[in-house]
Formats: sequence, structure tokens, C-alpha cells
Amino acid sequence: MPPISILIVDDHPVTREGLHAALDLSEDVVVIGEAASGEEAVDAVRVTPPDIVFMDVRMPGMGGIEAARAIREASPQTRVILFTVDESRTSIAEAIQAGVSGYLLKDASADELVNAARLALEGKAVIHPQLTRAFIEEVQLAEKRPEASALSRREKEILQKVAYGATTKEVAHDLGISPHTVKTHLERIFEKLGANDRAQAVAIAIRSGIVE
Repeated sequence: MPPISILIVDDHPVTREGLHAALDLSEDVVVIGEAASGEEAVDAVRVTPPDIVFMDVRMPGMGGIEAARAIREASPQTRVILFTVDESRTSIAEAIQAGVSGYLLKDASADELVNAARLALEGKAVIHPQLTRAFIEEVQLAEKRPEASALSRREKEILQKVAYGATTKEVAHDLGISPHTVKTHLERIFEKLGANDRAQAVAIAIRSGIVE
């Protein structure tokens, strides 16, 4: 069986060199290239599609998740495995939706990376146990998030202004309504979103996509 061809993508040269050196110790893989950005990775895949792309999540310009989508489109047979120090639940969910075959922490050993590459080629996804827990939490949160339709048009309008930092008086002035009416709307918004105050309501609304 020929060795698994690997493309390493990270904006830090030291990280790329270290990963390259570690993977070179395995006879099962061969590193065919390196890239310092998501854009470079997509270009490299179009020229010489590797079996596996090991890629950082957080990079200037095109990040790993966006690049993963572009790589999967350019070369459907190429599998993308992200490695990161980011344990964000949202990032993990986005990565899975982007069709990545793995999500590992940067402290993964060379053996773990090679094993992840093998499993990816078998159509199996590998997620670090610590990240798996975070993803499960994200799914649970998503199930509890309010639907945008739970708020009326006026409530969304008020919440958007609050999210931009407007005071009750400023919202009232902008919308041509009384401060008391704004407060009444906010109380209803808090109740619908399960929030205790403005800050929490805005945080829930942003996470749920109700406001930007």
C-alpha cells in the first residue's frame, strides 16, 4: 500500500516544521507540501491533491474551516483534519458541518495524527475526546436556543438597537415610542429568550442568529 500523502497547513513556520519532522518518522505517510494559509492550501490542493490535509483552524485571511469547504469542493477525495488549540463549541460544530474528517488538539502525537489519517481514508471521523464533549454541549445548546420567530418584528428591532448599545431612551426616540413601552418589550424579550438582563439577552440573540 502506498504511503498516505499529506499537506500541512499552518501560518506558523515552527509548527509546520515540527509537524513535518514528526510525520517523517512514520513510514505510512509522506508529506508532499506545506502551506502558510488557507488560500495557499486551496491552491496547492488544486495542483496536487493530497490524501490528507492537516490544517490549523485559526489563520489570517481564510481560516481552516472556510478552507476546508473550498478544499472539499476542489478535491472531494481529499480528507481534511483540523488541529487547533481552540475548543470553541461553535467552531467544532462549524467544522463538522464543513465536512472535515477530524478535529484534533495541537498537542496530538504523531502516532495520533497518522492514525487519524488512516481512519479518515476509511471514511471515519476522529474528534479528540475533549472536543467531543464540547460538540455535544453545542448540540444541546442548539436544541435549547429560541427560534427567531419567537420574537415579534418590533422586539427584534428593539433588541438589535440594544445590541448596538442604545439606551432605553435612545431606542424610544429612534422608534417614536415611549420609554415605558420599550421596557415592556424588553421584559417580554427577556421572558421569551430566558434571559435575566440585557447583556444575556443580546448574547443569546447573537448566538441564535436573531441579531447580528
